[in-house]
Amino acid sequence: MSPEIIMDVPEAAATSEVQSRLPVSVEDLPSLLEALLLVSPEPATIQDLARAAGVSAPAVEHALDQLNASASSGWTVIRHNGAAHLSTAPRWAEHVRHFLRIERESRLSGAAMETLTLVAYRQPVTRAEIDALRGVDSSGVLATLHARGLIEIAGRLPTVGNPIQYATTVAFLQQFGLASLADLPPLAELAEDASERLFADAAPPGDSHTAPETGLASNSGE
Repeated sequence: MSPEIIMDVPEAAATSEVQSRLPVSVEDLPSLLEALLLVSPEPATIQDLARAAGVSAPAVEHALDQLNASASSGWTVIRHNGAAHLSTAPRWAEHVRHFLRIERESRLSGAAMETLTLVAYRQPVTRAEIDALRGVDSSGVLATLHARGLIEIAGRLPTVGNPIQYATTVAFLQQFGLASLADLPPLAELAEDASERLFADAAPPGDSHTAPETGLASNSGE
């Protein structure tokens, strides 16, 4: 059952202009959100979208799910850290790359895939935690993943030395055709080589926004 659309507009904003464009019907909400995301210069928070549409946050979440459920759409909605933005659908990645004359990046090494999988499922995670799980130093691999925009520094662990914590990025979701981290398969269902099967043929689809920065911060804090 679709969540009820709840009006959530401050009284001061209830001008005749606002009233003339509200309320938004359940049927029209996905289309409106698509338009808002298309013109947004950066990922828009769910709360900002709810305010702009004059509806509740749960209604926005449901409408975004509807957008992603459309098999004929050339767009997919990427959600990360409470924000959303449009990216071209993963199934059209090769066509977009060819049209934009973007060369495919080389595949990640086995060590990089292993490390990226650990970050994806255990984030936020420190280098020391990754090293302990892999049994080898992961500094170079983390630098590579950061340079390719697949992971980012999420903060520091509040313990001795305040080690850096890593997490995956929006670019990670885009590259592997995931709408959100919730789309990752349950870890218990992964076989030993599941990460390679999951990510083997993935290529970054085109994005409607600027690519993430790829500079790597110093690891001196670890």
